[in-house]
Amino acid sequence: MSGSARERLLEAASDLFYHEGIAATGIDRVIARAGVAKASLYNNFAGKDDLVAAYLAAALVRVDERLEALGRAAPGRATLAFFEDLAVLTARPGFVGCPFLNAAVELAPDAPARRVVAAFAEHLAIFFAHDLGAGRELGERLLLCYWGAMAALRVSPGTDAVREAARLAGVLVDEAAAGSGVPPRTPAAPVR
Repeated sequence: MSGSARERLLEAASDLFYHEGIAATGIDRVIARAGVAKASLYNNFAGKDDLVAAYLAAALVRVDERLEALGRAAPGRATLAFFEDLAVLTARPGFVGCPFLNAAVELAPDAPARRVVAAFAEHLAIFFAHDLGAGRELGERLLLCYWGAMAALRVSPGTDAVREAARLAGVLVDEAAAGSGVPPRTPAAPVR
């Protein structure tokens, strides 16, 4: 691991929190993995809650970059490309679910990181609505498809739930298009 103490702490925390869970990962373990002194943690973060929020904020930046790339690659079809791409992503080794959903299950109701989880949901719903030129309601319905697929994967691993979510997203998109007089959209090929 190279970089500043902050970068090393975030990298270690990201890997441990994602793969092993937030509650199961103690601060001492993050410090040891990062190879920094305990003082470095507290010089960069107020404590574990702050580190968890930073981990999710960094994940949100990556999600936003991916959504922006999808929007550029498949304008008007990016929503369906998102779900198809998700099926590819979830089938990869090492995938253990949505970091935001995983965190939400573990976080206390007043944890600062909950704001980042809420921001993720907001960003995703807005992305869907904007891509489709639709209202907030459709964006929220498509967000439910996403959350449902991610929760189902935690209960029954495999990509069937994501493929079904992609199919349901297509139905919602087609219904919205039929109601607006716009021709139904065809599913986009997975973006890699």
